[in-house]
Amino acid sequence: MRNYTRLLSIFALLLIVGTFAGCKGKMTKKAIKKGEVFRASIEDFEKNRQKFSTQVSDAIGDANESLAEEEPNTEDISRDFEKDWTNIQNRYNKMKRDFDDVGKSSGAYFDHLNELAIGINREDLRKSELGKNKDLLVIWGEQYKEAAKSIQAVEQVLMEGNDFQLVLLLSSVRDKIQQNIDDLNQLSVQAETLLKDLEDFTDAGRKLVKNEG
Repeated sequence: MRNYTRLLSIFALLLIVGTFAGCKGKMTKKAIKKGEVFRASIEDFEKNRQKFSTQVSDAIGDANESLAEEEPNTEDISRDFEKDWTNIQNRYNKMKRDFDDVGKSSGAYFDHLNELAIGINREDLRKSELGKNKDLLVIWGEQYKEAAKSIQAVEQVLMEGNDFQLVLLLSSVRDKIQQNIDDLNQLSVQAETLLKDLEDFTDAGRKLVKNEG
């Protein structure tokens, strides 16, 4: 589904045409700016994705370690987990905003590719380049759609984390430690899978705006 080789080859051709069409002056500056904005939005998203991933891993790991103690204090564990999970939710909000920015900047990027192609006088060449733009947009659209699904699924993981924190609190008066560990491990598996999907999405975006020289 993620045909990176095809994506790179198509983008390389588009980059050549775009550079040729606006080899100097305002067209070149505008083309470079669109690509840089897109690249920056991808990088911002990746930065927050990595921080989010680390925070989730650390919060779950710390809770698991505390629960594994001989006489775990579930009240203290619940308090610590609630604090960590609140920070994770704030980080998610930043990541979600960055993801939305990727969508906006990629739209402007593809609009400009079409703008450049439309400026070609020769009809057969113009149609060819517009077709390449369309093919590239389809590939990117698939990547974006899959990442959007993962973003939505992450929201479910966050809600499950909130539920888990309440269960921890309830466990301070009930012996349910092993169940807590099992639930936390399941939450960890879900989070890791979704974050890997988002990492793949970031890689695809980077390759889309890669400078071929």
